[in-house]
Amino acid sequence: MPNVVAQSLKRSSTDNIAVILPRINTSYYSDMTSGISWELAKHGYHLFIYEMENLHKPELEVLQMMRENMVAGVISIGMSDDMMFRDSLVYLVEWGIPVVYVNRLIPYQGYPLLYPDFMRVGELAANHLIKRGKRRLALLQKPSGEDLVVHHAETFRAAVQAHGLEPPAILETAPGLVTSPECLARLTGGEIDGVFVLNELMAAGLIKCLTQQGIRIPEDIAVLGFGNSLVGEITAPELSCVDLQNYELGVHGARLILRQIQGLPIEPVTMLEPSIVQRKST
Repeated sequence: MPNVVAQSLKRSSTDNIAVILPRINTSYYSDMTSGISWELAKHGYHLFIYEMENLHKPELEVLQMMRENMVAGVISIGMSDDMMFRDSLVYLVEWGIPVVYVNRLIPYQGYPLLYPDFMRVGELAANHLIKRGKRRLALLQKPSGEDLVVHHAETFRAAVQAHGLEPPAILETAPGLVTSPECLARLTGGEIDGVFVLNELMAAGLIKCLTQQGIRIPEDIAVLGFGNSLVGEITAPELSCVDLQNYELGVHGARLILRQIQGLPIEPVTMLEPSIVQRKST
C-alpha cells in the first residue's frame, strides 16, 4: 500500500480540504458540507470538518493546525451574521493556502467570497405573496438588531408599497415552534392574509398555531418561510420558502477552492440567486 503521509510530505501538500464551521448538527450546515463533499469527491479530494464549538481553540491556533497538516485548501462557512475567521483568514493567504469565505456578506478582503444575494430576499418574498393574490401582508421575525434582518424587513416593506399596497405589519416573536399570543392575535384577526417568516422553524411553528386556531392555510392566510430544509416538507401544509441554495453554495465553494489549487483565475466575489420554492402553504 502506498504511504499517503510520506507522499504528502514529499510534495508538501495533501488532498485534504478543511471546512471550518460552528457545528454540523443542523441542516443549514450539513446541506453546505454535503455539496462540498460531493464536488470534492469527483476530483479525488477529501473533506475534513472542524467544528469550532467542539474544538474550543482560538482562531489562529486552528489555522496553524491546518498549516501543520498541509491542507490543500480551507473553506469557512457560517451564518450570515457570523464574522468568525473574517480577519484571521489573511494568515492563510500569507501562507499560500487557498481559502473561500462562504455565506457572509462582507467587503472583499483579499480572499474569495461566496454568498447568496441577500439583498433580494425581501423583494422576492413580497412579490411571491402578492402574486398568490395576497394584499394585506406582514413580516414575522425574532427580536434582532442584525443588519440583514433589518434589511430584509426594509426591502419587504418597499416591495409591498411598490405595488400600491399598505405597508406590511412588522411583528416580533421569540424563536421556536410557539408563536407569541400577541402575534397570533394579529395574524388571526382577519387583517392579514399573507405573512413572510424570517426563520423556517418559526414558520413551521406558526403553521401549527394557525391550524390549531382553525385558520385555513393558504386560503385565510398564506405562510412563506425563509430557508429550505426537511422541516418545510413535513409541515402540514408543506411550507413554501425563500431558498438560499445551501447545497449549491457548498458545490460552488468547492469549485472555487479547486480552481485556486489548479492556479486558475477566480472571481473575488460570487453571488448565487435565491429562489422561491412553491409548496402548499402559499
